[in-house]
Amino acid sequence: MDLRRDRDFLRDFPFAREAYGSIVQTNYPGAHDAAYRKRLDTLNGLSEAAWPMIPTYEYTEKENTTWRLVSEVLLLLQDHYSCKGFLEGRDKLNLPIDHIPQLSEVSKTMEADTGFMLAPVGGLLDKGEFLSMLRHKVMRCTPYIRHHSYPFFTPEPDIIHELRGHAPMFLYPEFVELSVEIGKAAHAAVEAKNEELLDAIGLFYWYTVEYGLLREDGELKIFGAGNNGGIQDLLRSIDPTVEKRPFSIDAIRQLSIDYDAPQEIFFVAESFEQIAEMARELGELA
Repeated sequence: MDLRRDRDFLRDFPFAREAYGSIVQTNYPGAHDAAYRKRLDTLNGLSEAAWPMIPTYEYTEKENTTWRLVSEVLLLLQDHYSCKGFLEGRDKLNLPIDHIPQLSEVSKTMEADTGFMLAPVGGLLDKGEFLSMLRHKVMRCTPYIRHHSYPFFTPEPDIIHELRGHAPMFLYPEFVELSVEIGKAAHAAVEAKNEELLDAIGLFYWYTVEYGLLREDGELKIFGAGNNGGIQDLLRSIDPTVEKRPFSIDAIRQLSIDYDAPQEIFFVAESFEQIAEMARELGELA
């Protein structure tokens, strides 16, 4: 039985309403390699032309090699440091190690399990546009892969971050609930034209969904996509010399987001329920 969702409703949404955010790190090789930027433009062009469907992407040997290298290291680290919900989702997805999977096939597995779907995107969207889609159980995903010369960290979202970092958690019902609550809160803030609240929701998302830690059976475990999907950030998030703080909305409001640099601070939640309740509280402020 094909349990794919109907994607027609996405026709009401543009591929990108605003220009993509600038995420150029001064010394990041992927920012300055003209051939690499052209390759990203090609893959993103396929995505936009096919919107709202997901096209088939053909990857090069070099791109598959980067996927394999990072995957082999991440799987070993995740086995030790990722939360149970992430590992269960990872096992259900059963992504290949030797080649980059197709976004469409990964989305099919997610849709059949929790109803979450993937939809392509060409870069870092405005937070109001990106986060609001979560209320529809839609995760926008880039199809390209990080620069081969430095696979340990990327300042821009790539397919390793999306599929090795984000996708497994979308097969965990409690995380799905959290994501939908964040999407509802972001949509309410956009509708109310409350930029201050939208900024707070963006910070909330960053320090939970992107880089969150939580306590599980007395141990510190990773559930964030940034640290689950990146070797450097994963190692930093479990490094005892890197600052960890108890999660609170007041604490994250005092911070900012630097897309180009490794994380300096990580927040630790007590449970997904705690974070979901905070997301609901943010939505009620709109």
